[in-house]
Amino acid sequence: MQITKVGTNVGARITGIDFGAGLDDTTIEEVAQALFAHQIVCIDAAAMTPDQHLKLAQRFGALEENKTDQFGDHPSIPQITVIDSEAGHTASMWHADETFLENPPLVNLLHGKQIPETGGDTAFISAALAYEGLSPKFQELLDGLVAVHDYGHLYEQGWQRGAELGPMVGDALTKGLIHRHPVVREHRETGRKWLTVNPVYTRFIQGVTKIEGQMLLDLLLRHMQKPEFGFRHHWREGDLLIWDQQAVQHYAVNDPSERRVVHRISALATSDTYVGVLD
Repeated sequence: MQITKVGTNVGARITGIDFGAGLDDTTIEEVAQALFAHQIVCIDAAAMTPDQHLKLAQRFGALEENKTDQFGDHPSIPQITVIDSEAGHTASMWHADETFLENPPLVNLLHGKQIPETGGDTAFISAALAYEGLSPKFQELLDGLVAVHDYGHLYEQGWQRGAELGPMVGDALTKGLIHRHPVVREHRETGRKWLTVNPVYTRFIQGVTKIEGQMLLDLLLRHMQKPEFGFRHHWREGDLLIWDQQAVQHYAVNDPSERRVVHRISALATSDTYVGVLD
């Protein structure tokens, strides 16, 4: 197995895994340690089976079954979410997946099943680098603050932009997918701190006035856009793209030249996964 850096600050490609020979625990652990070191890894995995996809994901947590109506379901494996550009599936906004859950995904694993000739990249921002890029005084200011993350906020933003999503806002709110998370969390595996706020699901910051909270949220979201915190993955068919959601946020660039289909498995956090979990 070879690990090659592909980004200055984040990102690595892993080659040399023989999926035809099986996937042993030692290889899985080497992949996990590479992920924690580089935050994003891509594996040459054209020969990977769905069972191996599941086995690799299980290293990181309990496997999620699709909890929302955003994407499609796999016909036989409930832990696999099908993201298909032909069905209108897109995530072309900066976000961390499902932070409206009490225990959001820790790690996402996307397998490229049908990849366009051009376009359809996935872009990333390191939320860990973004935190480290703040001054010590500002880091101290954020310590102890809490943000509210809300599934309905996704549809509300689309509604504000003119899409007919008003009924979806109410439907999302009735699902009760609203949870609080610290603005800054510490990674249990690496000890690095990262910013948890994102523009799709973070509704507001608690512990300060409304004006102060909006100012802080706007500043953090703008700060995270600095190019030096970023990485962009150009897909090849068969790629297995894995990212550490405790360290990065992502954006699916909505410009594929042809159909783009990827299979996603998410490994969820548990109640004792994060350092500094809210009561």
